[in-house]
Amino acid sequence: MSDSNPSPASALSRRLVVAGATGLAAGVLGMWGDVGRAAAATTDVPEATLTDLGPASRALTFGNGVRIGDEIWFVTRQILPTKVAAYDLTQGRITKTAVIPDVPGLWGADVVGTDLYVSSYSPGRLFRIDTVTLEVERLVDLAQEVGWTVKASPDGRVFVGTYPGAQLWEYDPASGQATNHGRMDDDDQYVRDLVASETTVYCGIGSRAGLVAFDRASGDRTSILPTELASRTFGAICHLAGDTLVVGISPTAEVLVMDTRDPSSYQILQTPNDSFLVGLTSEGDQVWYATRPSGSLYRFTVGDTEPTLVGIPVAEASNLRLGLLPDGRLWSVTSAGGIVYDPATSTTEAMDMTTPDLEPMPERPMSLLYAGDRIVVGGSLGVQVTSTHNPPAFASHRVPFGGEAKDMDTRDGTVYLGVYTLARLLRMPTDGRQATEVARVAEEYEQTRPTALVVDRRRNLVLMSTEPDYGRWEGALNIYDGRRFRSYRGVLPDQTVQSVWPETRGVYLGGSVNNGFGTTPTTTRAKLGYFDHTTRTMSWIIEPTAGTVIQDLKMVGRVLVGSTVEGELFALDVTTRALLWQVDTGAAGGKLAVIGDRVFGTDRSRLWSVSVGHTQPTLDVLASGLSQSWFGAPEVVTDGTSTLFTTRGLNLVRVDLS
Repeated sequence: MSDSNPSPASALSRRLVVAGATGLAAGVLGMWGDVGRAAAATTDVPEATLTDLGPASRALTFGNGVRIGDEIWFVTRQILPTKVAAYDLTQGRITKTAVIPDVPGLWGADVVGTDLYVSSYSPGRLFRIDTVTLEVERLVDLAQEVGWTVKASPDGRVFVGTYPGAQLWEYDPASGQATNHGRMDDDDQYVRDLVASETTVYCGIGSRAGLVAFDRASGDRTSILPTELASRTFGAICHLAGDTLVVGISPTAEVLVMDTRDPSSYQILQTPNDSFLVGLTSEGDQVWYATRPSGSLYRFTVGDTEPTLVGIPVAEASNLRLGLLPDGRLWSVTSAGGIVYDPATSTTEAMDMTTPDLEPMPERPMSLLYAGDRIVVGGSLGVQVTSTHNPPAFASHRVPFGGEAKDMDTRDGTVYLGVYTLARLLRMPTDGRQATEVARVAEEYEQTRPTALVVDRRRNLVLMSTEPDYGRWEGALNIYDGRRFRSYRGVLPDQTVQSVWPETRGVYLGGSVNNGFGTTPTTTRAKLGYFDHTTRTMSWIIEPTAGTVIQDLKMVGRVLVGSTVEGELFALDVTTRALLWQVDTGAAGGKLAVIGDRVFGTDRSRLWSVSVGHTQPTLDVLASGLSQSWFGAPEVVTDGTSTLFTTRGLNLVRVDLS
């Protein structure tokens, strides 16, 4: 979002002519009621002036890890190229790396002998890495979007759990045979984690919590989740301590401790003030686990009625794997690196991940913000801040924090950030190096992922829309006035609130038919409505188009413009709520920028512009061949006068219109 006032339309028109962006009248190729819709009428214009500002965001993020002897093996995610790397505990440094081709990241990891097995996402595949020779072999195409988890059984078989089919795969390293055992839950999408014994594979299910025991000999599936946990979202992490099955339950950070010989014999331990178990290990009957968001480390002995807090090695840590070293210290792979923690002295040592073969690398951006002389780019575990000038006025730098900034806005020297997970609102000084939490949506509203954030400059409010937690329904509008944080869940019935735009007495809300991940939509068209600040209710709700997700909303004069995920731009007369026109803008609809009477957007390949009024407009193409790679909706931001910022590939580009 821009913090600048738009320039006059006439001045912008002159700049567009200089840039070669003249338009021709578009024919009406179809009808939506009595509204003309331009299906493919575009004007190819000379390309605008693009200046490459380098990688939009650089990060070093990890998806999992496992110990093999004196080495901790890390696997990367969300950065390219995807790699695995070994940290040698005796030498205290990274000593080996290998590239995993043709996938953007890895989630599952486990070991058989000296072979590392990892699973990928987009697409879901299983790979083997010989940790001695560093040979990489692609073993199985899982025919799934994500291989969430990989665990080896005591007899050396490799099991993989998937999304969205909630499938269980088995790979036999001795024969090279891969077997798909099918769905572990007929009604859900995730095998989020698993653990295997000689006889049974225990599968943690989501997005509605489940726990399935799969008999390896017969293929029978048995649901063993206690009924009092059925309302949770995930059996999120699984571990065997002898004959005891330990399962972390989300989003309540409860610990299910079950006797595998008699599943009716179990305990449920409570972990106050946390949401997730993110690391789990044991030695004998002593179990250790780490939580998020607090980063706390707990310990209990099988049979205890409550856990003991050991310490907080890293606040807000997202531990991905936890294990014990022979000397009694614990090692942990986190999203940001690795640590070794000594419970005896309560000291934490960070693993040195610096090496030329494992540096911060370009990542797919999640959000953009123009903030004066800088662009703020949302990514994994923080934001990247880059100068708008070339050569840069300052060095690009990272502001780290736990989570992902899904949208941002700025006012009076402060950047506000909507952060996933836990639907948090953070802020930082525009020229600062640290972000702090302002508020988060209360647990009873069951929200997790911000979808839009806009500062209402008239009322000095921060408006943040959110998507519900996995397996939950109905998003929320959340309003922060500097003192109180209010949430209104279900204001768009049966939908997520996907986009927001402030108005004098209220807020325009654009919907999404999708609710929490793992749910099935109950509506077919995205809703558009108006939330009144005085009554704190919806004044009206309509379904303006056949689009399923309204990605963004912008006001241009008295015309409300929206973009849909299907790649459609529409305009609404806010006085009559009549649909004025629709234009196809490409394969993907994203977030918009406005200068004067023009709106700008991108379909991942082209940068386009539309002049907004009450009559059918033409789509003008300003640049093409962008080959954008976003983690989310494509986006354009502006200084409000003559310059746009978007991406080309993984690089940030400035687009000068004069």
